[in-house]
Amino acid sequence: MEKTNYAEENIRLQKKLEHLESELERTKLQLTHCLGVPAQKKIKQSSEQNELFSRYKLCEANWSEIPESKHHVGNNTKIISAFKMLNTPVTFEMFDRYCVATGQQPPGDNGWGRENRPVINVNYQDALTYTRWLSEQTGWHCRIPTEAQWEYACRAGTYTDYWYGSVPDPRMMVMGTGKTMPTPGSRLANPWDLYDMHGNVWEWTATTKGDEYILCGGSWYNKANWLTSSARNISYPNFSHNNWGFRIIRQ
Repeated sequence: MEKTNYAEENIRLQKKLEHLESELERTKLQLTHCLGVPAQKKIKQSSEQNELFSRYKLCEANWSEIPESKHHVGNNTKIISAFKMLNTPVTFEMFDRYCVATGQQPPGDNGWGRENRPVINVNYQDALTYTRWLSEQTGWHCRIPTEAQWEYACRAGTYTDYWYGSVPDPRMMVMGTGKTMPTPGSRLANPWDLYDMHGNVWEWTATTKGDEYILCGGSWYNKANWLTSSARNISYPNFSHNNWGFRIIRQ
């Protein structure tokens, strides 16, 4: 029987292993070239987004791109710069994380439920401090939209009463329900992937009228004529209500 030369066998296996490692590296480079972005970078980005969602219940997937364009407000025409808008109102699960982190008293939900329902019983100052906190935590430079930015995003390039036309359609809004509804829910998003711009909750804006702030969008409490793109409400910044909430933007 031929005696096995273990030293030679080890050398042969080592060379084979080096060849396989070389082939693996070449395959990785080819795959990276095909993807255009290093796979490792994609994995890192995915991990970062998962971490954001775990901490704040929102990540890049929760933002809609709003393009730059002209927008008519009354008799005035404004150039609206591009920005990102949260594609739903801020929800209880988002706001509750802020409350836990900062020791704030969570707002009541009227017994309707929390989680992905829009946060209610928050005044303008509550919305502002949440926005500043989220900016500090994420580096996103979040703000409350102006009245013009809100209406421009709601209309999504349209000039009818609602982004989908002039006849009220319950598939697009939450009205007369007696309470808030989960968001997003069974309603359709507008062309810019924004949900519940008509109804569910009035949304605070950063635009003032005297000492008060303007709210847009109508709510679950209102009838269709109060849910148009141009509908407005107004209140003092320290007032809150169970049909008021807010949405945020990034620039």
